[in-house]
Amino acid sequence: MPFPDVLRTAYARSLNAYLSNQLDMAATLAALKPQLPPTLLQNRMQLAGLHHEALAALLEAGNLSPSTLMRAGDLLAALQDEQLQALEASLTTRTWHRLFDHFPLPVWSFDPQNLKIEYGNVAALELYGYPADEWVGMDVRQLATTDTAVAWQDYLVQAPCQKVAMERFTQPVAWRHQTKAGVPISVHVSLARLELCAREFCVAVAEETFGRQQREEQFRRMQRLEAIGQLTSGVAHNFNNILSVIQGYAEMIGARSSQLDARLAKQRSAILTAAKRGAELVRQLMIFSRKSDSVALVQDINPIVTETALLAERILSARVTFTRQLHPEALFVSIDAGQLSQCLLNLIVNARDAMPEGGVLTVKTTHHFLTEDQLIPSPERIRACATPPTPGAYAVIEVSDTGIGMSAETRHRLFEPFFTTKPAGKGTGLGLAAVYGCVTEAGGFIEVESKLGLGTTFYLFLPIAEADSSLVPRARLSWRPTGNYVGLTALVVEDEPDLLELVCEWLTDAGFKVLSAQTAEEALHHIVAQSGKPIHLLVTDDILPEGGAQRVFQDMAREYPNCRCILISGSFGARDRATDLPLDTVFLAKPFSENELLHAVKQVLTEKKPE
Repeated sequence: MPFPDVLRTAYARSLNAYLSNQLDMAATLAALKPQLPPTLLQNRMQLAGLHHEALAALLEAGNLSPSTLMRAGDLLAALQDEQLQALEASLTTRTWHRLFDHFPLPVWSFDPQNLKIEYGNVAALELYGYPADEWVGMDVRQLATTDTAVAWQDYLVQAPCQKVAMERFTQPVAWRHQTKAGVPISVHVSLARLELCAREFCVAVAEETFGRQQREEQFRRMQRLEAIGQLTSGVAHNFNNILSVIQGYAEMIGARSSQLDARLAKQRSAILTAAKRGAELVRQLMIFSRKSDSVALVQDINPIVTETALLAERILSARVTFTRQLHPEALFVSIDAGQLSQCLLNLIVNARDAMPEGGVLTVKTTHHFLTEDQLIPSPERIRACATPPTPGAYAVIEVSDTGIGMSAETRHRLFEPFFTTKPAGKGTGLGLAAVYGCVTEAGGFIEVESKLGLGTTFYLFLPIAEADSSLVPRARLSWRPTGNYVGLTALVVEDEPDLLELVCEWLTDAGFKVLSAQTAEEALHHIVAQSGKPIHLLVTDDILPEGGAQRVFQDMAREYPNCRCILISGSFGARDRATDLPLDTVFLAKPFSENELLHAVKQVLTEKKPE
């Protein structure tokens, strides 16, 4: 390409001054670089062409010795070397910026000699309130408040900025900084001294103390929740065994007795009510710990909300105006209908209790598309989620009231298990924890907006799912079981003696010949002792002493491949395990009633196992 005369003349003048020893190499380079366009410095061929044109002009003007020509070559090589270094520095800078521009924590770099800031990412500019053109070139010492300026300067020029092994960052140190507007902020700062492209600079990573405290508190909260979840899974199995026995015998008192006096009937009803409350408490704990055997089906939430609202109207006082507003189109999500209904009831009851003098309670469903800009909740809301939300379509259930509202402290503890603002005996503190478990298990999240005296709104965000007609839940059987199984043999394996006796009694009344075992070893003895006599039905817990249920299933599948099975369990994950067993199996969750057991018997003996 042709070069402008001004550029050609300037280069020839500097080259001549260098070759005639008027300027040394460093001075020549310093004089040339400001005159060369950046595009020229980035193109080796163009730079060499300009050099050769200037050299040719000097050759025409006079004699140049071989040593002088060699010196001219040295100048070109030096220019090209600096050109290469500049390209490397530019590439490194662009890579650095791409890496840290959108890093969630504030990051900036500065020269350790003059302490001038050279770079700041988006988070740093937002935290300190500076535009990029003011931030770059500012003295890093200006970040400190007046009362900490001396200590901050000492910190910058001493050990933390010295190069350390492997360029590791120093431990975070707490400082008081200030924004451009002069507002004090508390930050934790880590420093490292790095070397790139033959130059050293310092990198600072800051974390606002409030955000750090939030993350530490969230981590501690997650540890507490995990500990409670482990405790829940450990006791749920045994607790459900006990509840099964209590509930089962209480139901038998009424079913086997034609007449009960009023006092005994009332006591039986109280026992059943207490057992059901206990079962519901365990279920809420399991939902909260995300270890419940829920059945998540893709279904429209509008009918669930409608049914739950109709049920809730019975528990609301006349002073509460209850309205529901449903999205005109179906909102399909993958969720357990029973859990979702329980969540809504929990929220409705809380809303009712927040309006002792009456008010307006509204349940609403909407369709919402979450954009990238909405991934961070508005300042008026708090968000509870197990994993960060992703952009996409969500079904949103809103439950709002015009009640007393909540303080900031209460809002931030809402979903802690056993935390409640209700008087002793009026609440377990598990309702909202169960709501959190249900929503997050479905892949969603919760947002809460509340102010003292201005009411509260809960927003349940549930990811929209593709509708599948094959996943629509079937209606519950209304059949009432009778003793139709005379001549059939059942083997019952359960390590809880009272529950074992109860199940055996129910099956005997239904006509079965019943074999019973408390351990896997005892069950295997029965299998051997039958000597080819048929066993038509196996009813077993999945957690057994002396080998476990898997061993029983293996022997039963080998000796009685046509045997059918009912897996009874009060532990999490059992429903999933039931689908992988070698025999045709249905799952029955503890606690269960006689009617539920015999429904399961009918299902497994008369219906083909789904493919």
